[in-house]
Parts: sequence; C-alpha cells; structure tokens
Amino acid sequence: MRIAIIILVATIAAAGCAHVALPPQVTLSEVEPSGRAAKPPDCNMPVLRHEPLRDFRKVAIVEAMGNRYASEADVLPALQRKACETGADAIIVLTSRAQTTEDATGYYIDSVAIIYGKENPPAGVTKYTIPRIPQ
Repeated sequence: MRIAIIILVATIAAAGCAHVALPPQVTLSEVEPSGRAAKPPDCNMPVLRHEPLRDFRKVAIVEAMGNRYASEADVLPALQRKACETGADAIIVLTSRAQTTEDATGYYIDSVAIIYGKENPPAGVTKYTIPRIPQ
C-alpha cells in the first residue's frame, strides 16, 4: 500500500511538471492583394532579418504566438506556412522574442510577407496621355 501511494504521488508530481505543447496561433492581415495564387503550406518561404536591397512590396502582416515554453524554432514554421497562403516571395521578421504581458505570455514573432518588384497600379486605373495640340 505504501509503495502504491509513493508511485501515485510521484506520478502526480511528474504530471505537474510536464509542459503542454499547444500549436502556435498565427494571424494574417492583408496589406494589399498580392496578385498571386497561394503556395502550398510546405512551400520554401525564405526568412529575411532585414529589408532586401531590391524593390519589393508588402502584401501581408503575419504574426505568430507560441506557448510560454516555445522558442523561435517552434513558432517560425507555423508562421512560414501561413505566409505561403499569400503567394509571397519571402517574409521579413520584424520582431522575434519571448514576452510576458498582461494580454499574452509566450514566444511572439511579427513579420511582413513581401513580393519582389515595384508596386502594381490600383485596379481600374488607366494611364492616359494628353495629346498636344499643334500651334
């Protein structure tokens, strides 16, 4: 009986120390339409730590939050999968840190999905040339 109680207490103590691994929560906010089809979730989404030197446009803000025991390596793949939905060429990580606030505790990544190239003109805008009148 005494051994059973010791095993029960040890099991309860071990369960109390276990970390629950919840999947990261990812949100996506479109900045402007990418004009591209979504890529598969397992696409090779490059991660940049600084803005590229070539022209690009921002198409979405992608944020992810992991649990308090998560690291960047745990959260970044979920963020990349979500960025693939935008058809983006890459993501630029703006913030990557463990945080504890009143609203949230965990590992937080803030990024922007980008497409290389200059901005597209707004839909429905046509460029007109005014003819010159000879004098």
